[in-house]
Amino acid sequence: MSLEGEGLFCETKRQEGVVVELVPARISRIMPYLSELGYDFFHISSIEHLLKFIEHSHPKITILASCVASDKCKDFKTDLEIAKLINEKYPDCNLLFIINSNVNIDTCIQAIDIGVCRFVNIDDPQFEDLLDEQIHQILSRKNSQESEATDYVAEQTGITTQSSIMLELLGRARKAANICDVPIIIEGESGTGKQLLAQAIHKMDPKRKAKPFLSINCASITGTLAESELFGHKKGAFTGATEDRLGYFRSANGGTLLLDEISELEPRLQPKLLRVLQENKVLPVGDDREYPVDVRIIAASNKSLAGEVAENRFRLDLYQRLNVIKLHIPPLRERVEDIPLLVQYFIKKYKHYCNEEIKMVDPAVYAILKRAVGKGNVRELENIIRQTLAFKTSGTVLSVSDLPNHLLYLSDRQNEHNAIPAELRDYLIRQINHNGKTFSDMIRKFEASVLTTAIKHTGLRGTKLARKLGLNRRTLYNKLKRYRLLDYG
Repeated sequence: MSLEGEGLFCETKRQEGVVVELVPARISRIMPYLSELGYDFFHISSIEHLLKFIEHSHPKITILASCVASDKCKDFKTDLEIAKLINEKYPDCNLLFIINSNVNIDTCIQAIDIGVCRFVNIDDPQFEDLLDEQIHQILSRKNSQESEATDYVAEQTGITTQSSIMLELLGRARKAANICDVPIIIEGESGTGKQLLAQAIHKMDPKRKAKPFLSINCASITGTLAESELFGHKKGAFTGATEDRLGYFRSANGGTLLLDEISELEPRLQPKLLRVLQENKVLPVGDDREYPVDVRIIAASNKSLAGEVAENRFRLDLYQRLNVIKLHIPPLRERVEDIPLLVQYFIKKYKHYCNEEIKMVDPAVYAILKRAVGKGNVRELENIIRQTLAFKTSGTVLSVSDLPNHLLYLSDRQNEHNAIPAELRDYLIRQINHNGKTFSDMIRKFEASVLTTAIKHTGLRGTKLARKLGLNRRTLYNKLKRYRLLDYG
């Protein structure tokens, strides 16, 4: 199908979702606006190229707009044909049409029948805001559907989360679980839940979930018995070997073996582990024959294994053998929105610590915990809640005063740090004491100062400035107009 000279532009995945745009001259004005929202465009010459792009990039949204190239709507037929092709081949891709006022309702009904889910009129005075709203609604709905798909994973993991990065991780874990035989690396700081995620992958593995799940900390297997721990030994192989031992690999046969803190595995054991992974056979200490094993290996580390390889502390060939699927669990400080959920979860888990049931948590508790939880991550948060409940004497509300003393001290120090600067406090006192200065006067002056400072400090304009300040474009425009700052914004 020919595009008859129209320019076809597609967005690379820089934010959430991918937008594909058919851009005739008349709507080229929306390109800078979409670019402000974070979309990059490049030229595509044919519908075949577009379909190939959608196939490989899996866009969430396709925007079609050739029908507004002129006052006549003959080009709408081209859009309908493209939309029909996209909907047949890629039904998960949402279709959004940019139309003009000449498009009649019957034509829109045809588009809906094909699969178009949204329309935005380019002749509307609030076109940019409406387009922004429609894109965000579609992406929010898609993200909601994707998070529903991870509910099963959350059940299996016991991981309590509402964080988008964690929900994405759980979705990847589910896919990884279905690839039953490949090794997995799980990296993340101590206390983030690496073992919990490994157990969940095992539970979701259709081939191995009914078989054993074993875990061994590689930092703890050192010395002469380390090889026996992993691969087993024959009776009489060494002093004290009074009976045969299977070792972790043969004991986990058919199931999953978690090699926790694998970065601490002794260098002399690394080539032996590599051979087991290559051959799927183990040679017990003191035995003269090998035994086949069918074990899925999950390797966990609180260090970057790639970094350990670069420092010559971990074998490159072993890393390459393990590094088929890699999952990274983010630290709790990067997903603080999960803290309220985790607190509620731990309160229920340790409710037997209290004489009374906790029915409410003071929001100030969450604020302190968000600032206080450090490198201990979820494990540290769990210990804080256990300690808090253990010493709580009475009451159904968990308040700031119930928290451990060291957290209260930290909170006091932070409150001192966040106090109003002396210069600003003195200025406000002068304004309050000044005759004729009302509360509204002071707020307006302060608001104008904030906007001026934001403009000069960030160098941002338009939508980017609005988002930086947590405002919508219309609100920001009105404020800039009120304070005569339009030349800056």
